[in-house]
Amino acid sequence: MGKGKGKGKKNDGGGEGGAELTPMEVAKLLQAENLALQRQLAERQEEATKAMASRREIQNRVIELKRDFEDEQKQTFQITADMTRQYKSMQEELLTRINILENTINELNDKLEQANASIDDMKKERAEVIAQKDAEINEHKQRMEDMAKEFGDMLKETLDKMGERIDVSGKGWENESAGVVQQKLAEFKV
Repeated sequence: MGKGKGKGKKNDGGGEGGAELTPMEVAKLLQAENLALQRQLAERQEEATKAMASRREIQNRVIELKRDFEDEQKQTFQITADMTRQYKSMQEELLTRINILENTINELNDKLEQANASIDDMKKERAEVIAQKDAEINEHKQRMEDMAKEFGDMLKETLDKMGERIDVSGKGWENESAGVVQQKLAEFKV
C-alpha cells in the first residue's frame, strides 16, 4: 500500500551500494512494513470505530431531537387546540350574553315607552278631569251667585213688603217705636 509489493527483489536503495537485498532482509523489511500497515490499520480502525460511535451518538441525538420536536409539536398543537376551544367557548358565551342584554334592553325600552305612553294618557285624563272639575266649579259658582242674587232680590222684596206693612200698621204706633222697628229693618236690608 505505501511502499509497493515485490516478488522477492526490491530496488529501493535500501542496500549498500545498490546491492540486492537478501531474502532475510526482504523478510525483515516486509515484516516492518507489515507492522507499520497493521498499526496504520489499527489506527484507522480505531478512528473508524470512534467515527462510528460518534455517528451513533449523533444519530441517537438526532432521533432524540426529532422525538423532542415531535413532542413539542404535539404539545403546541394540543395547547393551540385547547386555546381555540376556550376562545370559541368564550366567544359563544359572550355572544349569548350580548343577545340576552340586547333583549333586556329592548324589553326595558318597550316598558319605558309603555310607561311614557301611560303617563301621557294619565296626564291627559288628569287634565280632562281638572278641566271638567273647573267647569263644574265655575258652574256651581255661577249658580251660587245666581242663587245669592235671587235670594237677595227675594229678601229685598220681602223686606220691602214687610216695611210697607209696618208703615201701614205702624202709623198707629207711636213714633218712637216705629223708628226702632225701621232702624232694625234698615239693618237687615242688603
